[in-house]
Amino acid sequence: MFIKSTLIFGLTLLAAPAFAQAQKTLGQAPRVIASDPQTFVDFFEEAGFPARLTEDAVGDPLVEYRSNGDKRSLFFYDCTDHETCQAVQFYAGYRTDDDVSLEVLNVWNTERRFIRSYLTDEGVSRIEMDVATSDDGLTHRDFGALLDLWLDSVVLFEDHINW
Repeated sequence: MFIKSTLIFGLTLLAAPAFAQAQKTLGQAPRVIASDPQTFVDFFEEAGFPARLTEDAVGDPLVEYRSNGDKRSLFFYDCTDHETCQAVQFYAGYRTDDDVSLEVLNVWNTERRFIRSYLTDEGVSRIEMDVATSDDGLTHRDFGALLDLWLDSVVLFEDHINW
């Protein structure tokens, strides 16, 4: 028993510096975090997308950014008193009236995994993608990959609905 405890203690001591370095490196990576909406504005600006922080109709943060000249929205969810949010949602809407059927949108939903589409009562075809950042946020690299997925999906969706 003494040998096993000593071995575990020794391995822990050997692993501690590597773990500490990994934590330090992870902590230094630039991050976006829903509880700090400005981090998203900074990310978009650094990536070449003009952006501004505002608020949505209920008072939660909203980041508006431009991609290929089009205004896009990043909504914030799971907020407490309009702060300390835990998730964001990419959103795009298209006034299609009766030109896009539910069947067309359902085909999109069955062929796609992360981006969902639906039709509102007002005839707006929408796509959305939710991203949980939780308390630790996402690295710029990870959020950049999600943004690429989103922007590629916007183009595919517009083709899908003949926009």
